Amino acid sequence: MSNFTGRREFIKTSALGAASLGVAGSGIAGNSAFAADSPITTGSNLEYRFEAKPLKKATLTMEGISRKTMEEHYKLYQGYVNKSNEILGLLKNADPGKGNQTYSDIRVLKHELTFAIGGVKNHEIYFDHLGGRGGRPEGRLLADIESNFGSFDAWVADLKGTGLAARGWVWLAYDHDTGTLFNYLGDAQNTFPIWNATPILALDTYEHAYFIDYAVNRGAYIDAFMKNIDWDVVQKRYEAANR
Repeated sequence: MSNFTGRREFIKTSALGAASLGVAGSGIAGNSAFAADSPITTGSNLEYRFEAKPLKKATLTMEGISRKTMEEHYKLYQGYVNKSNEILGLLKNADPGKGNQTYSDIRVLKHELTFAIGGVKNHEIYFDHLGGRGGRPEGRLLADIESNFGSFDAWVADLKGTGLAARGWVWLAYDHDTGTLFNYLGDAQNTFPIWNATPILALDTYEHAYFIDYAVNRGAYIDAFMKNIDWDVVQKRYEAANR
């Protein structure tokens, strides 16, 4: 999976991720929950851990997506942070000499780690670009969306259609090999399908993202999602991907 968050900020820390809902200011949240405890460990693995990033205040007063939904959604994200750290801790004691493709500690832990870390990174993109005023982007991002999809409205239609078809996530991603944008579909936290492509926008289509507000009407939730995108955040991710 490609780097979801651009340049990562490394933070020396020993504290666990936040245990209760945190609320940040209205500015853009930092780029990653990733933190390094130590630059060197035994073997070839960097020892690292994750910390839950707080929600922005603007995500708690959105049009069409309730505070209750965001608070409950954030708890799920915290769970992914905690499980990522738990699995990383268990991997320290997994014997690589006993690796086996049918069953082994290292196989199980590393497989489930992809789901947990996927849950961290997907949600960080999603939360980070919510709390805006919707509308449409400007400049090169808008031009590239129009070039790749025919028009901005055609992109919106494709995003919504992909969101209705996805079981878990939709990502608007920039393909570094082709220089194009595409709406990719994923059915789980760890099914981002394309190497060397950077997601710049993430749409959570799991039921927990909308059931409190819309029951089974996922289409209405996607419409509300579009009204609350902070395009400045998406633009910055797009610019970072194009460096």
